[in-house]
Amino acid sequence: MERLKSAAPAELRRAVGEGTAADLPSTTSKLLAFLEALPLFHQVIGELTEPELALCRKDKGRAAELKGKGNACFSKREFEQALGFYSQALRYFPISPDGTDASLIATLYVNRASTMHKLGLLEECLRDCDRAISVSPSYAKAWYRRGMVNASLKNYSSAIHDLEVALSMEVTCSGKSNIEQELKLILQKLQNVNEVGTSSSDFTDADCPHTGRGMMSPNDISPASLIHAEDPLAVIIMKSCRDTHCHYCFSEAPADVVFCPSCTIPIYCSNRCHEKAVGKISCNQTTCLESNNNVVDIAKLSVTSTKSKTPNSKQIAEHRHECGGAHWAAVLPADIVLAGRIMAQYIEKQLLAGKRSTISGPNLDLVHHYDQDSSASKFESHIYATVLFLCLQSYYQSGVSWAEDSLSQLVLLICQIKVNSIAIVHMKSMDGGKALTKGFSGFSGDVMCSVEQVRVAQAIYMSGSFFNHSCRPNVHAYFHSRTLILRSTEYIKAGSPIELSYGPQVGEMDLPERQKSLRENYYFSCGCSNCSVLSLSDLVMNSFFCPQSNCLGAVSELIHHRCKENFVHVSIGESHDVSKCDEDMVKVGKLFFKSDAISNIDPGFCMSCRSQLDLSSAVAMSDRATSKINRLKELPALDNVPEVLIAEALQSLEQIEKLRHPYSKALAQAHDIIAEAFAKVGDQEQARKHCEASIEILEKLYHPRHIIIAHELIKLVSIELSMGDGASAAAAFARADAIFSLYYGPDVKRILSYVDALRRTVSERLLTLSFSVYCSSKLEAT
Repeated sequence: MERLKSAAPAELRRAVGEGTAADLPSTTSKLLAFLEALPLFHQVIGELTEPELALCRKDKGRAAELKGKGNACFSKREFEQALGFYSQALRYFPISPDGTDASLIATLYVNRASTMHKLGLLEECLRDCDRAISVSPSYAKAWYRRGMVNASLKNYSSAIHDLEVALSMEVTCSGKSNIEQELKLILQKLQNVNEVGTSSSDFTDADCPHTGRGMMSPNDISPASLIHAEDPLAVIIMKSCRDTHCHYCFSEAPADVVFCPSCTIPIYCSNRCHEKAVGKISCNQTTCLESNNNVVDIAKLSVTSTKSKTPNSKQIAEHRHECGGAHWAAVLPADIVLAGRIMAQYIEKQLLAGKRSTISGPNLDLVHHYDQDSSASKFESHIYATVLFLCLQSYYQSGVSWAEDSLSQLVLLICQIKVNSIAIVHMKSMDGGKALTKGFSGFSGDVMCSVEQVRVAQAIYMSGSFFNHSCRPNVHAYFHSRTLILRSTEYIKAGSPIELSYGPQVGEMDLPERQKSLRENYYFSCGCSNCSVLSLSDLVMNSFFCPQSNCLGAVSELIHHRCKENFVHVSIGESHDVSKCDEDMVKVGKLFFKSDAISNIDPGFCMSCRSQLDLSSAVAMSDRATSKINRLKELPALDNVPEVLIAEALQSLEQIEKLRHPYSKALAQAHDIIAEAFAKVGDQEQARKHCEASIEILEKLYHPRHIIIAHELIKLVSIELSMGDGASAAAAFARADAIFSLYYGPDVKRILSYVDALRRTVSERLLTLSFSVYCSSKLEAT
């Protein structure tokens, strides 16, 4: 795209950059006319749309080569490598419409199934056997392999049936003899099971429940209530997750991934997700998640001045127009591909309804802020819209007649996506979380359980887009698969605004950072109550100690001027209810502004006594100390952290403690990094000390019942379990669990599976502890 941008004359770029939304018909037509006369443009479009040039096309020769590599690895018992090669062979193998290559496809499925059987991936192995049989029902090896894996799963009745079918189809004497021997063994096992009175049951896959709608309530909304649930109008997986996550539900891909039959781009976790993606299964967007009288029907609630529209629940194949050999969807940025999906969905719905009139573009009724966009961004949107327009034209060809303003509408659609799209994030537990699934007996002493948010996809939610932003929201947004779920985190009075966070929050960023982020990404200056009222979190998170030893005030990097005409109020906790109000923060706030004569908050000056600090020098010293501590974080995930680095980090921590305010974010982060380092080397007592110090600060910057605090408490729980302190671990977990329940309601188990694993671990430890106490009491009694 850079070649096309640089090829455009300066006059054309200037006209696009200086134009408004009203000028789009003119600027888009001028750019299209210029590009159509440019050979480079036709070369680029050809590279993106010609099947012969596509990088994502199927390739039988490459599939055969990958299969051979898989066979070689399998022979050498390198099963993990073999699994990778067989999966890639399935990705590249072309599926002919007449089924002439069915036996080869079935062979690949059975080869992968055999590999997964060796690796102990029994459920995945069973699914691949089912796929092989559906492709080639007379393939004896598929029935044999399914029989063997059913035997491993102790589904003996099914195993006998499968092996009997395999025996009837097998043509070689050696093959028949082998199957007969396996049948005898399994019949003996079934007889033994029947003798001890244990019944066997076949393995079955449980379907995931549908997700859907919220309902309106005119009443006040209680904490943890379901506010809204919605499936996206359109969604696209992030490029970084293409090979690791299902392209439909966005869960981590299993070993037995399913591939698109027409190209090599998408992977799916199951046949069901593949069928949903190609439109074979319709997804109901209005299925209720839970029964709750406080759920808000967004179609009836005036959250903004514009009423939201519920998208048509008719399932449209979201990937079909990107298939067929063209690879533009693999090359263009995610938001451009998302625009293509919305446009294709609009076209398909028009065609399904029998409307073959001239296609213009979907009217999403969403803001676009085109006029506020930068000149460079406007020109880039023009270029990408033109390229996408030609790619869609190449797919639909003569089947669609395009209106004159189609290109203009596409530019606005791209801008709407920039402003209104929502990142789908999934929670992923780190190494410590994996250890929790083993139970207390398998819990490692050198881990500190932590989680991270993984941005897996980008989506447009029509109703969700109408919720306003707040830097201290009263609604928590999370995702189950691709469904957006909003849940209240505090009591909301009838008629009060319902607000979620677009990213920046109090405690995470200070006021200038939040405003900068929102202006750059969403083109507005936040006017929420926490931006019009300067909170103590904003004042202290990046502040320094007063240079006067007898003064408890702080030196801030913020610039705020107060006067009668423009008074900046400082919140000291009154915006929260009493249960959340922190007395320490109230005291700190009163110290900052004990004199009514103070009218300015200037960088470098104490907010209490007005003493001056060399701010640039203090910042430089703090940054150097922080950099030394961060070296611990940059080490590989090993348990042999050099002692010299820990000693150096502790010295740097002392420096930060002398420079920074006790509630500064830098100090909390330093404690957290050092806690993890101590956990790695097995010094759990020191790990707990620094983890608790970090949590204490974060509770001041956020609030004690913020979701961030819950995740930090999980780290503390893992440390205390490693120490064998089950009682303290249980107390910390109870605090975390209460917060998770507030933010996720009954969805905690399915959204945060590692929390449920930790709950079992804590319970197991408490039972062990109780039994020990019981035994001790019995011994004392005797």
